[in-house]
Amino acid sequence: MTPDVGGTLELRSSESHGHLRSLLQAHKIELIDELAQAMANQFNNIMMAVTGYAELELRKTTTNRRELEQVITHATRATSLIQKFLDSSRRHSSMPQPLELDDLVSEIGDLMKDLLGEQADLRLRLDANSVNIHADRINVEQTLLALVLIARNSMASGGQLRISTALTDLDREFIGEQDTAEPGQYVVLSIENDTPAVRTDSAAHVDLDQSQRVSLSLAAVRGILKECHGLARFSSDPSARSSFQLYFPVWRQEAFEAQSASLPRIPAIARTVLIVEDDDAVRVPAVEFLMMEGFKVLQAKTGAEALNVVQQSRSSLDILIADIFMPKMNGYQVAAKLLEQHPDLKILYISGDPGRSSLGMGESPQPATLRKPFRLNVLRDKIHDLLGE
Repeated sequence: MTPDVGGTLELRSSESHGHLRSLLQAHKIELIDELAQAMANQFNNIMMAVTGYAELELRKTTTNRRELEQVITHATRATSLIQKFLDSSRRHSSMPQPLELDDLVSEIGDLMKDLLGEQADLRLRLDANSVNIHADRINVEQTLLALVLIARNSMASGGQLRISTALTDLDREFIGEQDTAEPGQYVVLSIENDTPAVRTDSAAHVDLDQSQRVSLSLAAVRGILKECHGLARFSSDPSARSSFQLYFPVWRQEAFEAQSASLPRIPAIARTVLIVEDDDAVRVPAVEFLMMEGFKVLQAKTGAEALNVVQQSRSSLDILIADIFMPKMNGYQVAAKLLEQHPDLKILYISGDPGRSSLGMGESPQPATLRKPFRLNVLRDKIHDLLGE
């Protein structure tokens, strides 16, 4: 029997074309991701100029303060949306920090309303009394948004989504012997939906354990809560109502942190700061602000210029503020060079996208990293913290 050579060649050709299409699609996605990162970086630098110059003007004038504060507020909100877009599109190393859960929920309230659409009503009741939890901000935000999406999928006919926070005490009986959480005081975040139509057919029932319409599965939600030493409880019923309770242990060091934050700042006398940033929109307002705060400030647009400025200066160098991503010599390389001559130098990295700093740099993100755009008073406080003042 003669082999079907033509059919075999046609099959191989089809497989080859399919493989090529997959490669092109993957390359296209990679290019879009790179473009989004570059555009976000430019956007952050522009917003840094907007907020920076507005802050400088606030210090110089007693009029138009409300208008300037509104500029800062709305620029900060715009930046937050861009940052959430970048954070949700990539994996990141978990970085737990003290968070006020009520503030976090409020900040993404508008985004949750947009996700729900006009057919559903969002109601917030935040009564956690300004206590802190200890968790990764990005993980908590993505968890909340994922649960909102799950609830929305069962609200095609409209309804109300209620999100609330409260303090509660959990005992071992509630937690269960198999869970790693410990008895004590918790902040409970509750997400509950209520639909106007009452249906009892199986199609209306939300199968929580098998939902594949959200990017973050409930198993991942449980994993995030376990990482925070908390726990999660989920339930649903045939009437399309669903309920989620996330329990976060109260962060016990909040009193210590509040006390530390209230300590008076020591004037920045004889402290020399070097700012290395290639974008004038970021560097110039930061330099002017720190000079107004009493620092002696050196500045440079490139790594090579920074090394030259330090060599020509007769001042001792106390702290380096360096943009992570710069052409020819990045912030890490500038720091490494300067540490050879100034071993006690404190380093503060700045970046519009800190999550990218571990990609292709050969090292993980540094704890002392400030995300652009930042408020200038936050920059000042971060400097004092690094100097132990």
